[in-house]
Amino acid sequence: MIANLKNYLYEPKSKIGWVHGLIACIGALFCAYLTMMIFTSLARNDYALRIIPSIILTPILICAYSLYFLFTQKIISVIKKIFTLLFVLLIILIISMKGF
Repeated sequence: MIANLKNYLYEPKSKIGWVHGLIACIGALFCAYLTMMIFTSLARNDYALRIIPSIILTPILICAYSLYFLFTQKIISVIKKIFTLLFVLLIILIISMKGF
């Protein structure tokens, strides 16, 4: 069973399956949300001027991240990209909130 799972994750796919698409969409949601949190924490304007660009740019970022994740061949590569990008965005968010 573990061998089948490893084969499924590491095998390059010619078509995008529902698991690949679902992982990419969920990862894109988290990455876009964290990116806009970083943007909002760095903006030092009025509350409306901090939130309005986030409302407009979040769907665009979701589409961009989804395409970035969907154009990888292997599902394991998608998972690696998502976790790497989430880790980098979380580090940037923590640094920007602490003000170093």
